[in-house]
This record gives sequence, C-alpha cells and structure tokens, in this order.
Amino acid sequence: MEEQVILDVKNLSTTFHTERGDYQAVSGVSFQVHRGEILGVVGESGCGKSVTSQSILRLYDERREACYSGEVLLEGRDLLSIPIKEMQRLRGSEISMIFQDALSTLNPVLTIGYQLREPMRIHEKLSRKEADLNAVELLRLVGIPEPEQRMHQYPHELSGGMRQRVMIAIALACRPKLLIADEPTTALDVTIQAQIMALLLSLNRQLHMGVILITHDLAVVAETCSRAVVMYLGQVVEEAPVEELFRHPLHPYTQGLIASVPHLDDPGKEQLHVIPGTVPFLEDIPTGCRFAPRCPYATDQCRREMPQLQEAGSQRVRCWHIRSEGGV
Repeated sequence: MEEQVILDVKNLSTTFHTERGDYQAVSGVSFQVHRGEILGVVGESGCGKSVTSQSILRLYDERREACYSGEVLLEGRDLLSIPIKEMQRLRGSEISMIFQDALSTLNPVLTIGYQLREPMRIHEKLSRKEADLNAVELLRLVGIPEPEQRMHQYPHELSGGMRQRVMIAIALACRPKLLIADEPTTALDVTIQAQIMALLLSLNRQLHMGVILITHDLAVVAETCSRAVVMYLGQVVEEAPVEELFRHPLHPYTQGLIASVPHLDDPGKEQLHVIPGTVPFLEDIPTGCRFAPRCPYATDQCRREMPQLQEAGSQRVRCWHIRSEGGV
C-alpha cells in the first residue's frame, strides 16, 4: 500500500523583485513527498534548490521581495493561499527546516535551552518545566551527551557537529510531519557528516515523517533517499526512483552529474567528467532548453523550444531527445 502524500507541490514558481527587474528563480516545479519517505533534491549551486525549499515555507517577504504562484499542498491545505499568520503557526509545528549553517542560524545571545523551548512554548503552549524536560529528551535523542548541561550553553560553546544536532533537535521539537533539510552537513568534516546523515535516517524511521533532503552530494542521495528530483536553473529536469536514476539516467544533465562522481572501484580513471560551462545567472536564462548551452547533444530545436516534463516509465524527464532505450 502506497504511503500517504504529505506534500504535493504543483507548478510552484517564485519571482524575485529587484531594482533591475523581476527574475523567476523557480519555474513550474512539481513533486510529491510521502509519509516516511526521504526525497533527494540535487543540482549544482544556483539551480534553485534552496529557493524552492524556502518558497514552500513562504520565507521571502511577499510585500517587497518575492511572489509565488502554483500550489503547495500540505495534506491537502494550500500553503500559498492561507493567511500569513496561519503559515507562521504551521512553521516549526507541522513543517520544519534545517538550514545550511547552524552557527549563523542559531541566535548567539540565547542559550541552547531557550532556543529549544521556544517552539514548544509557542506552538504547544507547554509550561517552562514541561518544555525543559522535552528539550533535554530532544538533545538526548539527537545524540548530545550531558544534555542538562548543554541547555545552559551558548552556540559558540559547541562544536560544529553539536550545533548541527541542536538545529535538528529544534526542527523536531514539535514532531513535524515534514522536515526540510537544506544541505545539513555543508560546513562539517566528513566524519561528522556521516554521523549527521545517520542521525537523520534514524529519526526518519523512528518518527515516520516525510523528509526533503537538499544536497549537491549524489553519494548521499544514493545512500539515503528513495526518490530524487534533479533541478537545473529553477526547473525539474528529471525525477526518478534513486536506483533507477543511477542505473538509467535519462537527462544529459543527470548523466553529467553522475559521471562527475569518483568511483573507488575504478582507481585507474585518470580524469573525472566535467560538465562544460556554469549555471547562468537569472538575467541570462537561455531561450529553449535551459541546459542547451552546456549540452553536448543540443540541436536547434533544443535552443529554440522549451521541452516539457514527460513520463518515461517510472521517470519524468525534460528533454526533446529521449530514446526508448534510455538516454539521449
């Protein structure tokens, strides 16, 4: 039996208002997240992964900074159409986010205990004593030793791995239905990265919540996710079950990303594949397929017409030249 759909993103677009004009950073993004599932969102820097996640939470100033269109359905409720005060009640309670850099996200002048108590006091109306007891249990859940003592410490007194665990504890304080983890291991060393990812996997199994894992690390996606969405320049270019994506990538961009990953079982490989060029700025979005200027298979049709997402077995892909046997 298929798990319940927690989040259903339909044709989400985000446009930023700037002094030089309006620029669409996310364009027609659609995907679903099921209860208990970890969905990976991958792509290079500048492909719209973080903007998509923050748009789901409506974190941009809608009066001066940005506007949204489409639908973001959390268990059938459209987050883009509800009043902002109701959205604020949902943030941290039903849907939470772990940001990239815990040191800049945690408040440096407030203790760890205060920052852990705050969401429980606001959303669940707990007393100070009840919130303290829950906060200690949360710190213990995420593997922080001596949690009673850590409650009185400030962020700068903790290591990077500890701060990231605190961020996870805060995000889980009200047992959300959906957790968005935006490159949660970016600033950590390899050993701590592995510990944090193992922790997220364990918590996902224990709490049975949906998780959106945003990362540029395909190895992490292969090890932790059941499905993956590949983004390029604000669009979804491919979506597939992870096993199928790595065995049978259809979009040239996905193929290039996977070919760029080093393989320990091929030590004789002298040079990794490099995708030519870079992700363009929003003011320089090309006509037609957005990946065409970097694609070795691009034709005049690619440079002239925008392809739509099309079904290809268990995958969805945005490309004009998908062959029946897979690939371009």
